[in-house]
Amino acid sequence: MRGSPLAQILVAVGMMAASIVLAFLMVMRLIEPTLGLCFATFFLTLAGFILGIIGMVQYIRPRRGDGD
Repeated sequence: MRGSPLAQILVAVGMMAASIVLAFLMVMRLIEPTLGLCFATFFLTLAGFILGIIGMVQYIRPRRGDGD
């Protein structure tokens, strides 16, 4: 993936925050909890988590060799 690792981490945090807000709104019945929206919320959380892990690995990996 292109882009800076910090940007990937920020996008991942945004995706996970959006999924939490959507899930909360569905629980409070402010938006109708349809099957498609539930799956979209789940996959938004999963994609944010994976993107965040990739961003952290890319952020940490170049800095590991500096101490050698």
